[in-house]
Amino acid sequence: MGAVLLLLALTALPVGAQAATYRGLDVSVWQGAIDFAQVRASGKEVVYIRAGYGHAEDTRFRENAANARQAGMKTGFYFYVTATNTAQARQQAAYFAELIREVPYDCRPAVDFEQYGSLSKAELNAVALAFAETLESRTGITPVFYTNAYSAASIWEAELTRYPLWIADYGPSEPASIGHWRSWVGFQYADNGRVPGISGNVDLDRFTDGVFVEETNRPFVDVSPQAWYGPAVGDLYQKNLIQGVTSDRFAPDRPAQRAEVVTLLYRMAGEPAVTGASGFVDVPADAWYASAVRWAEEKGIAQGVGASYFAPTQAVTRQEMAVFLYRYGQEAGYDVSGQASLSRYADRGAVAPWAQEAVQWAVAEGILQGTASDTLAPNAMADRAQMAVMADRFLLKYPSAA
Repeated sequence: MGAVLLLLALTALPVGAQAATYRGLDVSVWQGAIDFAQVRASGKEVVYIRAGYGHAEDTRFRENAANARQAGMKTGFYFYVTATNTAQARQQAAYFAELIREVPYDCRPAVDFEQYGSLSKAELNAVALAFAETLESRTGITPVFYTNAYSAASIWEAELTRYPLWIADYGPSEPASIGHWRSWVGFQYADNGRVPGISGNVDLDRFTDGVFVEETNRPFVDVSPQAWYGPAVGDLYQKNLIQGVTSDRFAPDRPAQRAEVVTLLYRMAGEPAVTGASGFVDVPADAWYASAVRWAEEKGIAQGVGASYFAPTQAVTRQEMAVFLYRYGQEAGYDVSGQASLSRYADRGAVAPWAQEAVQWAVAEGILQGTASDTLAPNAMADRAQMAVMADRFLLKYPSAA
């Protein structure tokens, strides 16, 4: 990876940088095919894998991630930033978060920002902060700042020290400088290491416990940040768009109810004022979802299950979830014209005619994805985890909706 800037957000920064060190390395497509069983047998415990760069995925990202975990290694992902302004930084951070959303990992996501170009010191710090803050918001994990000793001392301001440090300095047993930081959680001490199972040179590192994802201080005890839906739940919770079924439980496997989906959309809209009573006879005026249903009714987002019934506690299907989001996008004025062919899905005929356009849009935008390579399962129940993931994907596609 070379002299990189890694923004791996951590919550508790260890004062003693050398406490409980782990032998590790970082890799990308440039290492070619890797035999991780040999790497692990050589004593390496932690590997950081490049997930992508700019707006492209590292072509060996998923292969390396799967093989490293199968070999019993602790895995983490880093991203090579090419942004030259804060807007691009936020876009690339959101892309990185989406890349690793459904791939399990043990270590905090990291940002490799070493392409400085002609940016000033102030501009570099602004880009770095924008990326880190967005990544933290998207993953629910406070992102490590990877940099070399010279840059730590000469470029990065104290504001960045809320992100733990991964420092590169080749040769000395300890880094010569860590700038404004008081300690490090990662130390890249060589860029020409040789490790069994890898052809050619590879970066070598030492890591502390600080690089590992800590599952404390998360809003719901039944939602791990490493779950495929964990980042989406964390993102929506931070935006005050979702709540748990209790103060500390989200119930990700429970069916998503129509009232819950409409309330989520209502919050996304900013909870505008409504007047009058709902036209649905099964929506009491004092129900917690009454205002949301009334708003959705006025906007044409909720059309009921019959002439006079909304069925607030009825479970939502996957195609219904797509329809709700599609109608919300239409009403909000977003471009929802995308249409994907469903020909690859064997169960495409199960998509209801009234949901066809919405499902094709949701598939085109990656909001609705198959349960298998050739199965869409449009009539399957959408649980609360799927509700959160689909809504979060919508917000990634249409950031102004947040």
